[in-house]
Amino acid sequence: LASRSEDSRHSSEDSKCVTSKGSISIRDIIPNKEATAAQPIINFILWLRHTRQISDSYEANMLRGLTKMLKYRFRDESKADPSYGEKSFGDIPVVRELRKLHRDANRRQILSPRSSEEDRKWLDWEEYLNVVTLLKRDLEKEISKFDLGDVKSKGDKKKYKKTGDRVDDATVSYTPTHRRISTKFQAYLILAFFSCVPDRQRTFRELKVGRSFIRDERINCWTIKHGPDDYKTGKTYGDRPPLVLAPELTPAINDFLGRWRQCLLPSGEHFFVQPRTGKAFTQDSVYSLVARSCYKHTGKKTNPHLLRDMIVTHVRDSNASEKELEALALYMGHSISMQRSSYDRRTMEQKVAPAVELLRNVNTVDKH
Repeated sequence: LASRSEDSRHSSEDSKCVTSKGSISIRDIIPNKEATAAQPIINFILWLRHTRQISDSYEANMLRGLTKMLKYRFRDESKADPSYGEKSFGDIPVVRELRKLHRDANRRQILSPRSSEEDRKWLDWEEYLNVVTLLKRDLEKEISKFDLGDVKSKGDKKKYKKTGDRVDDATVSYTPTHRRISTKFQAYLILAFFSCVPDRQRTFRELKVGRSFIRDERINCWTIKHGPDDYKTGKTYGDRPPLVLAPELTPAINDFLGRWRQCLLPSGEHFFVQPRTGKAFTQDSVYSLVARSCYKHTGKKTNPHLLRDMIVTHVRDSNASEKELEALALYMGHSISMQRSSYDRRTMEQKVAPAVELLRNVNTVDKH
């Protein structure tokens, strides 16, 4: 890869011509399908390596995305037909070039340790579950005090009357206490949902009651239902099996829907909404909520995507069978090979530990 950077000097004149146009399109950057057209991408990857000190995992993910961009660029030029056993876009040299770089980055990431930056965010799965437990305890204390009338915030002028879990006075304005408890309730549920269904955060941002979020009365559980257009790898895997939340969460979800969600003044159908606007969560707002919650209780700013890595690493380090690991991959919407290469973050020492133990046991048996 490094040797190819020498070729970049030949493209300097072309770069000047491109910038003089006033605008740049993907066709300007990748003018043709030849392997040499990958040079700007190679230069970019080299810059990321040397300037930003990116990890092998980050490089592999970046190359995966750039390969998809090239597929879009040459979508009308490729004649390869996978139905006849041909690899998609196998007749586009520049795509083959990036696939080769991606495979190399994948091989390196399997052997490389976690970066120091990732270590500052990484939690063992038990640590994450403890964060969820602490959020739940804090929420239960707040609600208990509120129900007993022991909580008052600045700006709280009156309490509303309740019939069961429903607000009796529809004209009452919700006080800061109502909104604070509702916000905490929502934070607890989001992190609890991640623990039950370690999916991409889009899944929870886009939940709509009665559409993608449904209560299954048969098992008394709330479930998430996805069609092919509702998740990242839907075109590959089609309709997903129902993603089932733990039955222990059912009473909390019911309480949030019946009593607390309305205090956030939602402006749409989404189950979770931003406390300040009432609109659906954004990618950044979910990221921030998870990071703040984990940092408060562990000192580590874990992010939503790392949660998927954490559960896979935890399960693969357990006694889970190959059948169970394959089922988990299907449940999470990716392949077993993707589970091994991208989500399993165990160190090499952790991966070979069973072999060390096996040999130790064999040698012990032989001695007897």
